[in-house]
Amino acid sequence: MKLSTVNLIYFSPTGTSEKIVKAIGQELGAKQINEFDITPLAFASSENLKIESELSIIAIPVYGGRVPEQALENLKKFEVKNAPVVLVAVYGNRDFDDALLELKDFVLEIGFTPFAAAAFIGEHSFSIDSKPIAKNRPDNPDLLKAKQFGEELLLKIQDGEVNGFKVCDVPGNIPYKAKGKMPDIAPTTKEELCDLCGICADVCPVDVIVVADKVVTNAEACIRCCACIKACPKGARVFDIPLIDGIRDKLFANCSERKEPEFFI
Repeated sequence: MKLSTVNLIYFSPTGTSEKIVKAIGQELGAKQINEFDITPLAFASSENLKIESELSIIAIPVYGGRVPEQALENLKKFEVKNAPVVLVAVYGNRDFDDALLELKDFVLEIGFTPFAAAAFIGEHSFSIDSKPIAKNRPDNPDLLKAKQFGEELLLKIQDGEVNGFKVCDVPGNIPYKAKGKMPDIAPTTKEELCDLCGICADVCPVDVIVVADKVVTNAEACIRCCACIKACPKGARVFDIPLIDGIRDKLFANCSERKEPEFFI
């Protein structure tokens, strides 16, 4: 079965969800691929987008076992009518907990029909060179798994009409895992290394970084995605805060063993 159109929808501050969803989408051989990056804060003020029958793939990162609130808000911009969708959660080698179930429940409410899902691993937001957590993932084996997942989706699609599938089962619990309460903290800037290039502000999905004669961050609104740290070419952005150091130490000690992607088809 030749797909006419596939929509790739992703919330991806550090690029991991984007990389996975593109690898899956490329394997489907669609005549047309539409990309919707719902990461920027400005997406919430864009015009609503209609999706009626074409296949979509939604990829999101997992924050503390849940779906980022901004991702859910931006998904509301899609006007959907019984459209088939594949769900992808990308987590930092700890656990995706209830994120896939939460995403599944949400997309059902706005009109999608989730018929398949997967969980992939991406480098953890708090990973640093001295304490790597899923460093450089998704890597080549992960991308091969993404292509395999795409191939399995094609087989499923070829076995029946894409709009006639039943809703898939995914792991998770209700009520969802409680969201951890964090103080108003954010990455800081080592001024001696910073050249005020502005890249950190450009990649921030919530526009909380202002670069003028110095870098100022609104910690209250920061979502701690660490996109600014990953993108800084000078290594000037850091998250050297005792609370984050403690979390990072636990992750490094308990979540260093490689986990593999899981498919739910």
